[in-house]
Amino acid sequence: MDYLEAEEGQHHHHHLAEQQLTDEQLSEEIERFRRIVLSACSSLGNLKLVADSAQDLADRKMEYMPSEDCLASLKDIKRYIQEDEQGEGKWVLRWLGECNTLQNDIIPIFIYYTKQLKEQLSDHDHDRALKTIMMCVELLVFLTWSMDSEPEEVKVRFIRVLRSYKRAFASSPAVFSLLSVAVMFFRKAHKSDKEALLVKGILYIFRNVLAIPDPLVSPTSKGMSQVEVHDTLIAVLDKELAIDFFLTLASSADDKQLKDLRPTLLDIVYYLFYRVPVSALFDQQQTTWFNGDNGSKRLGRHNNFGGVYAVSTGDSTIMPVFNAKEVLHPFANMFKKRQNVRKPRDPAEASAVSVDREWRTLDPTSVPILRRVAAVFIDSCFNPFIAAMFEDAKLSGTVMDAATPRLLYVAGYFVDISLTNPAVDLGCTSALVQTHVFGLIMRNASAYVEMREWMPLEQAMYCTQQILLSLGRMRGTKLDSLSENVLSNLFYDGDALDLFVRLCRVYKPTKHSRRFLEQVARLTETFMATLKSYAQAKAGLLVKKRVKKRTKKPAKAGSDGEEEKADIAQDPNATNDADNESEIGQDMDDAGDAEDEESDGEDNDGADEVLVERAFDVTKFERAFATSDVVKAYSHLLAPPSSIEYVYPMLSRIAIASERPHLFFKKNIMLRMLVLFDDQYTYPHRTEMLDLVAWIFRQYVTVINSPALANHYKAEELDNKLA
Repeated sequence: MDYLEAEEGQHHHHHLAEQQLTDEQLSEEIERFRRIVLSACSSLGNLKLVADSAQDLADRKMEYMPSEDCLASLKDIKRYIQEDEQGEGKWVLRWLGECNTLQNDIIPIFIYYTKQLKEQLSDHDHDRALKTIMMCVELLVFLTWSMDSEPEEVKVRFIRVLRSYKRAFASSPAVFSLLSVAVMFFRKAHKSDKEALLVKGILYIFRNVLAIPDPLVSPTSKGMSQVEVHDTLIAVLDKELAIDFFLTLASSADDKQLKDLRPTLLDIVYYLFYRVPVSALFDQQQTTWFNGDNGSKRLGRHNNFGGVYAVSTGDSTIMPVFNAKEVLHPFANMFKKRQNVRKPRDPAEASAVSVDREWRTLDPTSVPILRRVAAVFIDSCFNPFIAAMFEDAKLSGTVMDAATPRLLYVAGYFVDISLTNPAVDLGCTSALVQTHVFGLIMRNASAYVEMREWMPLEQAMYCTQQILLSLGRMRGTKLDSLSENVLSNLFYDGDALDLFVRLCRVYKPTKHSRRFLEQVARLTETFMATLKSYAQAKAGLLVKKRVKKRTKKPAKAGSDGEEEKADIAQDPNATNDADNESEIGQDMDDAGDAEDEESDGEDNDGADEVLVERAFDVTKFERAFATSDVVKAYSHLLAPPSSIEYVYPMLSRIAIASERPHLFFKKNIMLRMLVLFDDQYTYPHRTEMLDLVAWIFRQYVTVINSPALANHYKAEELDNKLA
């Protein structure tokens, strides 16, 4: 490319920004700028006939040959992109996409110089090849970067381009070349800063390409290929050992030299299993998933990296990957309230990393690959990687660290997989059930509730549920002491217990999804089942509570029930005399009926609070859930019925165990319960659920037929004939 032309392009964008142009003049200037950019692209190189190919012209092979000005042209393109980013049109990225510059030029240039780098070159040629590779990596990172943070118009415009880029990388030559360069420099004991950035940049490319979403295709669509590009990409990554390289890095993630790579590795692992439910991988128990033929045959392939998953730490120390299980570290009680909860400075930063659980149709060819990856990750990577990531989250000093929600989901996801397979050693996921890690997750969940950050809260709930299930499975095994340590701390901490009550009361149909509410229901029942099982094995439990100092005042007549309901969320184990206990089900004033979002579960950290230790009563604690907010929330899972196996125990707990059927006597709630009688719906515990609803309706009929009782219980009239 001519130097003067490049110089002209360098200042062209500033020229457009500084002048006030008419629409016609602006179009002319944009077209002029376009010709300059395309001129740089045409100067990158071209296809040439291979000299030693077949004599027949039709059979002769073509090979991409970079031009002498290739490196200079790449630098010009990078400069044009950077200058164009100052505006809003993203013209350069658009033109590069239209001309397929990434597919036709940049990837072939990268492949060409990767081959050159492996040959015996002079210092000058080696330096030129390395600089060109680095420039290609910079451009590939930029071109494949997600547009999620851009306006909707920009995202729609570029999604086709990004998907075409993803198809270009779903090929062996591109993946093999990227991996070759990454391994070449990663294995060096002493890397320069540029070489370390090169490895990091290549991981960025893999992450960016995996993150590009395929178009949603209905499983019932006809005439369309059901094999997504994502599945093709996974197959290529597996074939060329790129996935094995990712696992190698993850298995040594606790090495401080890999700290900068951990967030990218987390994203790569997340996108490998992107929108894949556990049930799609393990629709039935795979009791030999670690020892199957597929897994055992693949382990030998790691020798291509110079050892069985061995990684140099840079100080001549080789770290084996497939080693014995990590020795459990001593536990320390970390259930302490976070002192400084910092909100993100930029709101966009908090939503930069999301979790997509809109499940996709998984191609059958990807299932064995992802099963193997899951097996290796759980067996060899989970403990060092998850422990290192949570340590980073702890040191970040903010609960809204961009990577934390995705970390919570990935950690819970692999524990979910491990629980699906009885053959998995629970010690493989023990890093997640250490007291300080579980305490950090609980504190984050509490902070998410306070800050009303619902997406990360959903991931925290999912992770917590899997931890509780894992702890329950550990009881009575060689890891019983580990389970005992975590559960004893959990059930001793009154703030932690209160959190589960608060979670059931935050749901608002205008703010939360149905899936969010289902996760609340699953977590709550898992927690209650774990609590009851633990309490039955103990002679007596104590709970540490924060309570207000208050002077005793004579109780007013008729106020006992209201006092009970107002205090129970703050102190579910507050002692009551026998009369009060017998009146809990009789005093039917609806003090908790107002949907006051601001007051639900607020912590009071005033100086007038003290810590007290009291005997813990599970039955009294269950009454904390018997509020109108909980009933209203759970009723939304009745029409249509979903997660009933988790809804039924809660409704039974409220209506029968806590003797508060009056909380259901609201028109909308009663109408939702009627849906359960529709024969078109089948759901777990159908008989028990219908019996419960019928009993509630009988109580309702008794009340509604008495004006005095209807007024006392605030029962609402129904005009439904079925009712």
